[in-house]
Amino acid sequence: MTPQQTFINTEIWILTFGGAFQRANIYAENVRENQRKAFRDALIHKVEKDLLPQYESEVSEEKHIQNILEIVAYSHEHTPILKPGQLYFGVAQKLLNLYLKYQWCLGNIAQPPHFPVDRIIQQKLKFKPIINWTSMKSEEKYRNIIECARKDAEEKGVSLAEWELEEFTRR
Repeated sequence: MTPQQTFINTEIWILTFGGAFQRANIYAENVRENQRKAFRDALIHKVEKDLLPQYESEVSEEKHIQNILEIVAYSHEHTPILKPGQLYFGVAQKLLNLYLKYQWCLGNIAQPPHFPVDRIIQQKLKFKPIINWTSMKSEEKYRNIIECARKDAEEKGVSLAEWELEEFTRR
């Protein structure tokens, strides 16, 4: 990576962690900043080395969900510092989907199959009841939100990623 690419990628990770972790309260009590940084660095390595290369070409929805589950499973290696002992599915999907969205918008990867699911997008969808994405433990509720968005995206003749990008810019 060039210094410019490294800088932009670092900034993207700052935004990604802010979006995925800020409201999620993921850390156990008394976790030091160096432990948090080590965890974030480990996640960056996992995503960039094991998952991101897959997205250079189109990834199926099922493979994408498996990748989210892989992040959840990977978080078990950091159980002592995580408040619930792991990342919940909702936090893992937000992390991966947000990072992929940035990379796609920069033209670095193919279009991702999904988008970051959070309260704002559920409100746009008029999805009821609103699901607290930070405590979403399994993929079932996530899939329900994605299916709700798919109907609207299909009516508009756009992909899910394009649909969310259009909705995001309208808020």
